[in-house]
Amino acid sequence: MSEVEGGIINRKLQGEFVNTFIRQLKFHRDDFKNIGYIGGFTSIIDMGNFGITFNNDGVGTKTMIAEAVNKYDTIGIDCVAMNVNDAITVGSEPIAMVDYLAMNRMDDEIAKQLGTGFNVGAQMANISIVGGETAVLPDMVKHMDVSGSVIGIVQKNQIITGSNIREGDVIIGLGSSGLHSNGFTTVRKIIADNNLDLQDTFPGDSKKTYEVLLEPTRIYVREILDIMGIITIKGMANITGGGFKNITRMKDMRYVIDDPFDPQNVFIRLMEMGNLNYDQMFEIFNMGTGFVLVINEDEKVDIMNALKGKVPVKVIGHVENGSGVEIPKFGVTLKGYY
Repeated sequence: MSEVEGGIINRKLQGEFVNTFIRQLKFHRDDFKNIGYIGGFTSIIDMGNFGITFNNDGVGTKTMIAEAVNKYDTIGIDCVAMNVNDAITVGSEPIAMVDYLAMNRMDDEIAKQLGTGFNVGAQMANISIVGGETAVLPDMVKHMDVSGSVIGIVQKNQIITGSNIREGDVIIGLGSSGLHSNGFTTVRKIIADNNLDLQDTFPGDSKKTYEVLLEPTRIYVREILDIMGIITIKGMANITGGGFKNITRMKDMRYVIDDPFDPQNVFIRLMEMGNLNYDQMFEIFNMGTGFVLVINEDEKVDIMNALKGKVPVKVIGHVENGSGVEIPKFGVTLKGYY
């Protein structure tokens, strides 16, 4: 069984690899403990009255699109976003980041553009970039790998675990900016198979293909932190790798998405060009919904008013007893994360 089939990562094999790796991590310090489990959106260390959250993530092969058109100034935003959007799922406030750049060559213009993007992303997320590492590895790296790690802080009595999610709760969706930073192995194969030049106008759009594909990942930090004091948030999920399966990571319930955001043009065109079905699309991409919250039904008006004009927001579904994700409009049923 191949790790990549038809440009799609085999998630079962990926899950087996991750679980095998985690099973080897048996040592733990005696003087502090983890809160929660390894495998959530973020990891939390118990520090007494508060927890410190740790995240590590990267931009993936979206960097290959940037390299092909020599445009790197938004990649840093993506790297910040992929980390901080995971951190906030437990109610943590991201505060600092270190980056890691694995390069095949040194180029001052690339450094300038990458640094510019990281700076913009840091400002959007209100974090400080306090250090990092640049490795030049021409014998190992054909392109580049851009990743980073973020720490955040959260009061222990304010940690959001998803455990209080109940039948009848409302699912709130926050709109994405486009592809964000996952699924690009699939994206690149579709673009190549259809002989679509990155400088060509993207089908159904006025922008060039590379502009559509490099649209930076939306950062949700400020919006989430703003509403935490006025809305009782029961669970949150960042819709990245694994698509809507990420919703199941909050708690094992049945999440019925009966009024999803309409997928942007980029998803519809990729689906057509790649001959993919809706099940595959919702398992790979965010399909227009970049972030999900679960709240009490009686607070849906409050959250809509609080986020109006800040980010696209709507009630996209509800919670039932059961398991998995159902999207009736598109005939989609998803089970588990891997």
